[in-house]
Amino acid sequence: MRVRSFLAVGSALLLTAVLPVVASAGPFKVKRLQAISAGPSLFPAGCPGAFHDAEKPTGLEIETAITVNPANPRTIVATWKQDVSAAFNARDDLVASSLDGGKTWQRSTIPGLTRCTGGTSDTASDPWVSAGGDGTVYFGGQSGLTSTDPFPLIAIVASHSGDGGRHWAAPATVAPRLAGNETPAVTGSPTLAGHAYMVWANFLPPQTVPPPWANTVSFSRTTDGGITWSPPVLVDQPGPFAIDLAPRIRVLPNGTLLAIFARGDGETGLAELRVARSLDDGQTWQPAALAGAFPLPTGEVHDPETGEQLPQPGYPSSVVAPDGTVYIAYEHSTAPDAGAIGLLRSSDGGVTWSSSTLPGVSAFAWEPVIAVDQHGTVGVIWYDIRNDRPGDGMTSADVWFAHSEDRGASWRQTHVAGPTDIRTGAPPAQNRFGEYQGLAGLRKGFAAAFGLGAPQAQDGQTDIFFARIGPGD
Repeated sequence: MRVRSFLAVGSALLLTAVLPVVASAGPFKVKRLQAISAGPSLFPAGCPGAFHDAEKPTGLEIETAITVNPANPRTIVATWKQDVSAAFNARDDLVASSLDGGKTWQRSTIPGLTRCTGGTSDTASDPWVSAGGDGTVYFGGQSGLTSTDPFPLIAIVASHSGDGGRHWAAPATVAPRLAGNETPAVTGSPTLAGHAYMVWANFLPPQTVPPPWANTVSFSRTTDGGITWSPPVLVDQPGPFAIDLAPRIRVLPNGTLLAIFARGDGETGLAELRVARSLDDGQTWQPAALAGAFPLPTGEVHDPETGEQLPQPGYPSSVVAPDGTVYIAYEHSTAPDAGAIGLLRSSDGGVTWSSSTLPGVSAFAWEPVIAVDQHGTVGVIWYDIRNDRPGDGMTSADVWFAHSEDRGASWRQTHVAGPTDIRTGAPPAQNRFGEYQGLAGLRKGFAAAFGLGAPQAQDGQTDIFFARIGPGD
């Protein structure tokens, strides 16, 4: 669902810029860029019976995740929110799958996820996909009722596909409908066949529910390929003046699970990146350790032309490299002309961390996503407004990519897409293109999925785009 963080096509030019830190890596380039959400609506009649369905604009797509089958990297699966309204969220979540490395795509639905596909829920949100090492693709997300008062009742649900995302099982309920169930994500095990992990937060909007709070991060797992899920167990419960959000499960080479999430602590005044550890496949969890922290934002950042809030969901992104190095990327922009993307790295399985900043980012930047390919190259993708021009009637953003072949010591940037006018995206409360975008490692290079508005979008206000990014040779 929509969360305002407690923390703070066709590109005409594909250019590569050397960053201030001199890099030994060669340039990467965009090898394919195409809309994967375009086409006739899968819900031409809307979703009869869903609460306020008529207010959900057809063709407004945001918030995408992407995964690559590690056993067969030609299989790529993406998901996103379809037909989104600011007040009542999405009609449904859609999935697109490619079996030829991203050349062609086929859209599909999760049967029974919402009323659109034969279920009883008014809306779906926070879609996530992850492929396990055995090739099973898992879907996780929210499915809920927006007609309930005072807050939506939201279930955490999961589905699975054995054919590369073309067909999906009816969703299994991981956590029953409850107000405050938020920011779920699923992770397929890279080593244990049939194992996958779901993690989510529970909190009510801090703008309307004052502290003290009793917020939580919870975990569930499947060991039978997604047919059944274990009863939820507690990963973390912060203090009464703090909120945990956007948890993600990462798996170390030795099988240790890490739950990596953001925390906003109103008592200390800090935005924190926390890491909890499980040595028994998620049955029990050690206390969450601090990976990094910075002062909580003192306020929202606004577009100086329109006065509207600029996107700042505040979700960290994390990944484990083939050698076991753990990386975290997070947004840390403070003004329209003061952008930053923070980086954390751990070489000892998340016990200790070093910090740095991605060089070459100066304007307002948001939604960094970090991934590693099978050769160990680290990649980061994000939006920023460095090319926005005041007075032109647009708020122009571009999608950028940076890569490092020396574990983050040096970086090179590549322009991926844009400029796109974020004013033509979803409302500011939906962060224009949602709360996150997608990046996944290939054997060599990366698969990315993200939203764009005008002039790139052709079917509605926004379209979801796929980019294949790889070495320039």
